[in-house]
Amino acid sequence: MQLTRLIYASNHDGIAVEDVDRILQKSHANNDRDGITGALVVSDKNFMQLLEGDRTAVSQCFMRIMQDDRHRDVQVISAGDAQDRLFVEWSMHLIRASRIKQQILSRYLINSIFQPAGMSEAAIADLCRALAAGDWEAMAA
Repeated sequence: MQLTRLIYASNHDGIAVEDVDRILQKSHANNDRDGITGALVVSDKNFMQLLEGDRTAVSQCFMRIMQDDRHRDVQVISAGDAQDRLFVEWSMHLIRASRIKQQILSRYLINSIFQPAGMSEAAIADLCRALAAGDWEAMAA
């Protein structure tokens, strides 16, 4: 198996919590079946997702995402071969951008907003490594 990593960004109109939960449940089932790992970052208006797995499985998953009307203006940030997985234990992990520690998230904001489609590939890769390293979640107030 050739390990492939794909990172994309898309927009949404302010997705309901229930819809995010449905996306996560379906992703867990599909990704467990297909050997895909990754993370989905959700902000008020944007998604950023990293998918890792077999090239065919990742491609098929991405095609399903492209057909999902909850994702608009889908943009591939990065796609290619990978040496190892960043998110080994996460078939799909939900990360709410609002829960990322400010000292981490502030490095990636554009005009004080999380806009992954406007970030460089290097910045996205750096953010993904920071999230994969753990200890990214802010303490509840």
